[in-house]
Amino acid sequence: MAANTGYTIFETFVGAGGSHLGFMQENFRTVYVNDFVKECLDTLVYNNPNLKEEKAFIDNSSITDINPAALRQKLNVKKGEIDVFFGGVVCKSFSLAGERNPIDERNYLYHKQLELVEEFLPKISIVENVPGILNAKIYIGDDNDELRNEITELWTSLENYKGRKSALRKSKSITEEFEEEGKRLRDQKKILLKRIEKSEYYISVMEDIERIYKRLGYKLYTSVLNASWYGSSTKRERVIIVAVREDIKLDFVFPEPKFMSPSVYKSSLDKKYLSLPPVRTVNDALAMIDYQDKEDIDNQPMNHNAKTVERFKYIPEGDSIANHIDELPQELKISKFYSRGSTMRLDGKEPSPTLVPGHSNFPVHPKEHRSITVREAATITGFPLNYKFFGTHSKRCEHVGNAVPPHLARAIAQECVKLLDSYYGKV
Repeated sequence: MAANTGYTIFETFVGAGGSHLGFMQENFRTVYVNDFVKECLDTLVYNNPNLKEEKAFIDNSSITDINPAALRQKLNVKKGEIDVFFGGVVCKSFSLAGERNPIDERNYLYHKQLELVEEFLPKISIVENVPGILNAKIYIGDDNDELRNEITELWTSLENYKGRKSALRKSKSITEEFEEEGKRLRDQKKILLKRIEKSEYYISVMEDIERIYKRLGYKLYTSVLNASWYGSSTKRERVIIVAVREDIKLDFVFPEPKFMSPSVYKSSLDKKYLSLPPVRTVNDALAMIDYQDKEDIDNQPMNHNAKTVERFKYIPEGDSIANHIDELPQELKISKFYSRGSTMRLDGKEPSPTLVPGHSNFPVHPKEHRSITVREAATITGFPLNYKFFGTHSKRCEHVGNAVPPHLARAIAQECVKLLDSYYGKV
């Protein structure tokens, strides 16, 4: 890929480069890319030689360690100079369910992203996330807050208990007294969670984002976009939050769908979209792959054990094993509470659901009795056929599963170009 010469882009949480590909296809010139996972940057740099030609700053730091002012000085850019920021901000979980810590620092990474926005003041700032962010809440009490200190103390105790239980289980020496201690901790947790939910510091993530952007002088535009509307063979939905600097007296317009089928149509959409070409399916994606290329390590199937293969045979196309547990012979039976990905067989005639990361979570091939390969998942997502992924098999699956589908990124990039063309007087 030759060096790009167009509008500038600054990317955080770039991953294996799904969003990067979309913007590069629209001639954006990269100033900076960041991801704290080294294998992601190895993948990105190998497949995108334009990064070196454009002299992009490639940063393997955690976003929590970045000093915004020092970084801007290092990049030698003025405030307001960069055209687009793009960040698929990682959120561990905004849920209070399970053992998740409600003040886990990974819940607050969007704050670090917005600190960078405050320092650089790009013309357009884009945050991409899971649909769950729309209803997510977060606890924002400061270090002097009594409730926050109680949360820290209790979750430390829960983690310690968990570690001790694991050690005692191995030595088969768990006592009734120890189990009673665990019950007391769980009861404390229930009471504390109720207090958190009633606290004035437990706020909507979206309201928090809107408040910060407004303070920084940005107008906000939010929409849920489906990757299949733009050419991907997956119906993955992403929340796209676009902030445009207020001095730019132009509105951002979300990209119109280019493909549509009844299975991915939403009632909020204009019915005219139903006359568009049908969305691309899993079969469409798989038909593009060269299965004669035995050198492609990303297209090597997993070596499932015999019982797993036998279970796969009971899953009809487009169905889940959870619906067929009773049909399994006794020796193959498993709990219905079973990993969604590895128990679901893709429907070749439809786009795939979201491909969740992790080698054990990729769905089963529409016809063959195996999980889909990294290459198959990448092609369904929209990566080029020659895109090479780095890391263990599990890591490479994560890189694909976490990626912004390139077709979706490109559709967003095209709308950014239209707005910037108007701003710079090119139209």
